[in-house]
Amino acid sequence: MVDFFTGLQPLAPGETDPARLAERVRELDASEAIDRVLVGYSSIWPHNHAMAPYMLAMTEKFSPIVAHRPGVMAPTAAARYFATLDVLAQGRLAINVVVGGADKDLHREGDHTPKSERYERAIEYLDLVRRTWTEKSSFDHQGRFYAAENVKLLTRPAQGQVPIFMGGESDAAVDFGARHADLYMLWGEPFSGTRERIARVRAAAEGYARQIEFSLSLRLFLGKTEDEAWAKARSVERQIAEAQGSHAFLRSSTTDNSVGRQRALALTDEELHDTCFWTGLTKLLGGFANSQALVGTEEQILDTLGTYHDLGVGTFLVTTGAEAGWDPALEAFLLRAKKEL
Repeated sequence: MVDFFTGLQPLAPGETDPARLAERVRELDASEAIDRVLVGYSSIWPHNHAMAPYMLAMTEKFSPIVAHRPGVMAPTAAARYFATLDVLAQGRLAINVVVGGADKDLHREGDHTPKSERYERAIEYLDLVRRTWTEKSSFDHQGRFYAAENVKLLTRPAQGQVPIFMGGESDAAVDFGARHADLYMLWGEPFSGTRERIARVRAAAEGYARQIEFSLSLRLFLGKTEDEAWAKARSVERQIAEAQGSHAFLRSSTTDNSVGRQRALALTDEELHDTCFWTGLTKLLGGFANSQALVGTEEQILDTLGTYHDLGVGTFLVTTGAEAGWDPALEAFLLRAKKEL
């Protein structure tokens, strides 16, 4: 059995009418294939901390993964916010901790913590968040990055602790994930790279006597034939290429010096890997996360997902199209994959 996640940008740039947002959210709430929905974070996007309660209020089983950046609020305030939200969500909440790779995006919000210190800060941040969720008595904290006095919550998460999801390729990211991640989110890679990354994170987690689950992010382009699938992929490639310079599609900043981005770009020396792993969009979008794709027939992609599953991937974050969004046309295939994997 596998789980499937997808992504949602709650409001498009400049969108001010929430009616279309409500339509998109209700569509995802009705899906039998999608288990959770990632609601991303950027300093220029509409704030996902405002969107999450709105989306939960109109749905019955919609389960958001709310991206959160350490540094935008104090850890004890974050613990209180997410505990309250998890109660309102009746235990359907997860958090994607995004430490941040692009300096420019952090600087917009007044966060000038050097990259070399961000994961150290994030470890202390999550240590304090988890302690706030679980400590029965009030406590004080005095650390390198944070100090708090008489910390106590009257409302705790419905789940006891809200699941923490994260990803990252640097040594510091792997250590952080080994300490705190319940699910380690991997960008799409060919089989060999995925095997290597899972082994590396598992070894680090064992050092902290922890076990971690894994997800893999992929765009899917399916067709009844290979030619049909590639026609869809090439159409999206042309759409993105023709929009270069317009900011119509999200792409990695040239100032993003993260290890994950560099690793993604290194894959673009070859366009096709394994059977149907395609990096054409990764090259166009500057190594942007979730730009790696699978292109092929249902049988080819199902076989590829099965191989990833055998390597240790229990969850796939799937999107499609130029916007890397959800398409209900994937529903039947994903239900089949759930049954057969």
